Formats: sequence, structure tokens, C-alpha cells
Amino acid sequence: MKLIISNPGRIREERPLSAEKKGGRPGPVVALSDKTDQSMLGFGAALTESACVMLRRMEEASREALLEEIYSPQESNFSVGRICVGASDYAETVYDFAPVPDDMEMRHFDASHDDKHILPVLRAARKYNPDLFLYASPWSPPGWMKTSGQAQGGWMRTKYIKAYALYYLKFLQHYEKAGLRINGLTPQNETETDQVSRMPACLWHPELEMMFALEMRRLLDENGFKDLKIWLLDHNLIMWRRPCFQMNDPEVKAACSGVAWHPYEGHPEMISWFREQHPECENHWTEGGVVPIELGAAGKKSSMGDLASGFLQVLNSGCQSITVWNLALDPEGYPNVGPFNCRGTVEIGRDGKTVKRSDEFHVLQHFSRYIKRGAKRIILDELALPRNFEAAAFKNPDGSRVVLISNTDTWDSDLCIRDGDRDIPLHVLRESVNTVLL
Repeated sequence: MKLIISNPGRIREERPLSAEKKGGRPGPVVALSDKTDQSMLGFGAALTESACVMLRRMEEASREALLEEIYSPQESNFSVGRICVGASDYAETVYDFAPVPDDMEMRHFDASHDDKHILPVLRAARKYNPDLFLYASPWSPPGWMKTSGQAQGGWMRTKYIKAYALYYLKFLQHYEKAGLRINGLTPQNETETDQVSRMPACLWHPELEMMFALEMRRLLDENGFKDLKIWLLDHNLIMWRRPCFQMNDPEVKAACSGVAWHPYEGHPEMISWFREQHPECENHWTEGGVVPIELGAAGKKSSMGDLASGFLQVLNSGCQSITVWNLALDPEGYPNVGPFNCRGTVEIGRDGKTVKRSDEFHVLQHFSRYIKRGAKRIILDELALPRNFEAAAFKNPDGSRVVLISNTDTWDSDLCIRDGDRDIPLHVLRESVNTVLL
């Protein structure tokens, strides 16, 4: 048995563990049961155009070494990645692939913009992790398909649904031809906001998104993409009633694998509320650094314990993957079309010569390295667990088990993991994330 710890004072430390007779010590206990829940897909970060631009600024040898560190199953094992269909807020410019208005048959479709920076980075990432699950999200259809007439803001128009599905198919085919098969998609990033026209964005009525999903599914099935997953919503937890309504339609439920969630409004329990109505559906966390609501609202800087606590809440609510936002940006959070103030999971100097790994990166490694694809979440019996702790456990396909524990307090605490008739005592450092390998 082994304990891996990260906290502000110790980015990574390993300690051996020993077990003792059950019930030998007082204090908080996390007990492993023999019941399991959702199957895991993986963990990773978004490969926006901005992230790819920053990676391409690095010298080739340094870039390849960093990508191997991030994606190799023997290292960090990032195994999911989000890509953008056209420009997001984290791009060098606002662009799309259909420059000619009312080109209903996409005769002028051209996705060559992505050939320069994005596709080379994606191919390199897949080289180091051939099982990397890539899924696509658009921030906006071409402006001429919308009420606004531009990428920023506006509503999707019904008469362009078929043309837009064809546009999306052409994008997938361009990537396939370039050696990148995409595994999943969402119809729209953040379906219920226009971002007050500050960035590419589009509002979608839920029934229009359903109509698009059915048309997209038809085109996928007819063109060699039957295995590609469609996830609805791609927006905030508080909107959980929207996918409940959408999945009540049997055709839509047959066409779509599940739901994509963001953290910016609502709380992780809302995923559980959705799962109560649609337990067959997948659930995936597709954007955002995750901070528990009650901590994030206080305005304090997020510690490693806070970040890990947020991830654990999401997993305990039923999510099967976590993708944080930009994999890489420069020290000021650029490139972007804003200005906007996000930071990269990895920070790369503007000259491409320095690399700094964020706390979020170190925390995510605790999950991505040890929870393998196909792992099942183990149901825990939490016996009087204090609020400063979050915990989750997983059983990997090879039978190995992993327990993750966060401590959000600014002081150390003790805790026991109960595994059958034995207890494994832990001294949990302040503001830390802890991985126990059983």
C-alpha cells in the first residue's frame, strides 16, 4: 500500500502505509463497500487553438517531451481532450469554415485553418496516448446561420439545421483525412448564453438542439461515424432540467449518449438529480476548473485541496470524465479574443522556452495517473466524515483499487480507510490531495 500526497508545501511525496485491526482508532472513517457505480472514461484538458499555438512555440524536442509527460499512460495519462469546431474565446482570431452565406451544400467548406497548429499537436498527443478520447464542441455556427449574422451572440435559425449538420460532418471528415478520428461531439458550447456578444456564442432552444442531434446522428451513421457519441447541453449544472426534458424523447435518447456539464452555476448534486430520471445516460464534465461552491463563493484562492474536493464531488455525483479548460496558455492567459482572464493548466512562456505546471495540473495527475479507463467507482460508506474531507474510490479493470481524499482545511487531520476487517490510518496534510493505492 502506498500514499501519494500533494499540497502547497509538498508538490508530490510518497509514503508507505500499513493496516491495523478494524476499530482501533477513533475519528473519521471512510469504509469501502462491495457496490460500484459509473464506469470511468478519463481525465484531461482542452486543446483549444490557443493551447496548440503555445505548444507550437516550443522547440520540437521540448514540446515532444512535455506532450509525452502529459499524455503517456506511463506518466500523467491524460486520456480525454476537448477540441473546438471553429473559434472559441481561446483562439487567435474569430473564424469558421463556411465563408459563403447560404452555402447549404457546403461547396466552399474549408477547415484548412486547423492544419497549421491544431492538427499537428493533436496527432502528437495521440502518438503518446493512442487511446486519447477526443470530442468536439463549437462555440458558434457560421454567423450567416444565426439571427445575429455574426459569430458573437444570436440564436440558431431552424432553416439552417441540415446545413449545419453537414458543416459538422465535413469538419469531422477533414480531421479523419488528417489522421485524427474524433470520438464524440456536443452540438453547442453553452447552449443557453450568448455571452453578451463578447465571444463566439450561440443560443439554442432545447427542441432545436434535439432536432439537430437527430439530423447529426443520421449523417454520422450514414458516413462511417456510428461509434461517435453525442452529448447534449454542454452547459451549467443548474440547467439539469433541460437534458431531462430532451432525454424524455425516445428518439433523442437513442441518438445521444449523454450530457456534458459545466460548473459555473449550480452544484454537483444536480447531476445526481438528472441520473435519477435517466440512469442509462453518460455524464461528462467538459469544462472548467472545479471548486466546491461553498468555498469558491468565499473568494479565497483555491488550494490543491479545494480543487481536488471539487473533482471528487463531481465524480461522486456520477461523472465519468473530467476535462479542465485550456491545456496551455502564456503567463498572462493569452492568446484569446477577449481580453479574458483564464490561466492554462500548463503555463508556457511567450518565447516558448519556459514551462510552469499549475496546481490544477498536479491535482489532476492524482486522478489521471491512477484511475484507469473502465474503472468503476466504489460506493463509500462515509461514517461521520467532517466537511473538510471529500473522498472517492475506484476499482480498476485489473482489480487494483484507488482511494482519493482531499482536505480543504488549513490544518492537518487524521482519518481511517476501512477495508473489510482492517483499518488504514492516514495523517492528511492541510489543503492537500491524497491518493491511496491499495
